Amino acid sequence: MKRITLALAVLVPLAFVAVARADTTVPFPSNQVKGVFVAAQTVTKAGAISDQFAPGDTVVFRAFAVNTKTHKLLTKKFGRITRHNAKLAKKSLRSFFVRIPLVGDRQFIVRAAPKGLDPRYRWAISWKVPALYPLGVVQFQVFARMWNKQRGTFAQLPIAASQLTITATPQEPYGPGPTEQGSVTSSNLDVVLYGDAVAGHSRPVACTQTNVFKVGEQVIVRDFGYQLSDGAVLSMDNVTDAHFSVPGQPDTVLNWGSHGPSGPPAQKVWYWTGAWTIPADYPLGDIDIHVTFKTVAGKTGTLDYPITIIPSS
Repeated sequence: MKRITLALAVLVPLAFVAVARADTTVPFPSNQVKGVFVAAQTVTKAGAISDQFAPGDTVVFRAFAVNTKTHKLLTKKFGRITRHNAKLAKKSLRSFFVRIPLVGDRQFIVRAAPKGLDPRYRWAISWKVPALYPLGVVQFQVFARMWNKQRGTFAQLPIAASQLTITATPQEPYGPGPTEQGSVTSSNLDVVLYGDAVAGHSRPVACTQTNVFKVGEQVIVRDFGYQLSDGAVLSMDNVTDAHFSVPGQPDTVLNWGSHGPSGPPAQKVWYWTGAWTIPADYPLGDIDIHVTFKTVAGKTGTLDYPITIIPSS
């Protein structure tokens, strides 16, 4: 599909909505980031973001890592230090891998910027799910370790329907996902962000990750991040504005709130979410969900999450 270009409508000013905080506020994944910021996603071979796969399917893990001291993406990895690479290796990765239960560690390989996806996700590795792999949620983790001993970890947001799941009856993506090169994410990494999108309750299994939506469906955007000046998580304490934009529509506020399993508040974690229902007459094709955070310190962080919009039937 061709990326559609729309003249942006005049955006209606939106009040920044504060969600009441509780004493049990537990930001995801933690209150502070140190060393390396890591993000990851699971994708089909065709490029559609998905978290449901059947035995025998191929899961493509994609990831990126940011050095929180230099505020730069990490794009080099050296298995050992030599006199030729010693200087560069000090600011590079020593290892970058995904740990899959019952399978072991798989090292990422840096690739060209992926088409149709956030271009930061240049590190990738494929895993063919064994025929006898246990069904259910796969609690994978991604680890980044630098030669200067800085390190970081990524774990999935704790919503079961949004986590990598092996099932005999996967909810297949509606299509292959965006086909054009993903937009350039903010080069200002004073604020680092993770973002994804999940489907609303119009699907048999709600809250599953995807980048292909039907007209009329609800798109739920989820984000978390940090300001790197002090490593503090983005929260109501240091954010003045958080919203996402799509072509031709008013901005949608992102709200800071608790999510997770039912039960005691201590089991829940806090991150940012916002919802947009795709209008019945919205143009089909590829667009970017443009996420923006502005901090009390005057820093801005953005990311673009490409999605494909297809007919309702």
